[in-house]
Amino acid sequence: MSIDRLHRFSFANAPIRGQWVRLSGVLDEFRARQDYPPGVAGLLSEMLAAVAMVSEGIQFDGAVSLQSRSSGPLTTVLAECRQGALLRGIARWPEEAAAPTETQLQDLLGGGQLTITMTRPAARDSDQPFSYQGLIELTGNSLAANLDKYFANSEQLPTHFYFAADDQTSITGLLLQRLPSDDLATDMHLESDDRLWTQIRQQAAQLSLQQLAELEPELFLSQTFAGHTITVHLPRHLRFDCSCSRARSSNTLRSLPREEILSLLEERGSINVTCEICGASYDYQPVDIHMLLDPGSDTIH
Repeated sequence: MSIDRLHRFSFANAPIRGQWVRLSGVLDEFRARQDYPPGVAGLLSEMLAAVAMVSEGIQFDGAVSLQSRSSGPLTTVLAECRQGALLRGIARWPEEAAAPTETQLQDLLGGGQLTITMTRPAARDSDQPFSYQGLIELTGNSLAANLDKYFANSEQLPTHFYFAADDQTSITGLLLQRLPSDDLATDMHLESDDRLWTQIRQQAAQLSLQQLAELEPELFLSQTFAGHTITVHLPRHLRFDCSCSRARSSNTLRSLPREEILSLLEERGSINVTCEICGASYDYQPVDIHMLLDPGSDTIH
């Protein structure tokens, strides 16, 4: 079974659901591209786990992202999940500054906000693209607590996030969510649903982060929520994947003034476009630039 995977789970006879996610290979990809300090790596890994769970929870086939708006030493941090399975992310600080050594969220971001964005392009010409954006106020040092507050206030769904790291080699996330009771539920059923949610929240408050980081979902859930019947669904496999491409790089070049492109080509002999997220490099020789600027011409500049 793939290490990087997400399981949905549900409680029998209760409007309560959850997700369990563990990322390891994805984090290896990021470490191979950038040597992030522990605090930065920890925040980015939690954000990646969060967007994977949010995307699964709303069954969204577009892109779900979390991005910082920060005045702190960590100027940019982005985590994105596309099509419910493809993850990418990046963290940046000023080139002239040393790598941030802070480990607390507030110290890294200097307060500010996280933006949660959901986008989906139109599948057909007749469709309308979808876009949603919400602001997550950062009022504490826990990403989980800030996400909890956002979902309670903005989505009106009691939701709780938990994250546990295993020596920076993996991150495991857990999401619990209280769904609305059935519209036809009697007062007795409503009281029963509320009672079950209270019990599960109390058990979750005592969960072991070490067990969350180390155990497989079936064993972890059965031990943490003893006395409840839980169904763990088949996994969704996750992997690192960047959305960059040569076509997108070409469109970026086309958006620049012609004189600027030709001046850059004359100065360097070729033009190289590097994706800042995954590090992929797209090389353009003079003939490539010629075809880009004058696709129907035989004259090479």
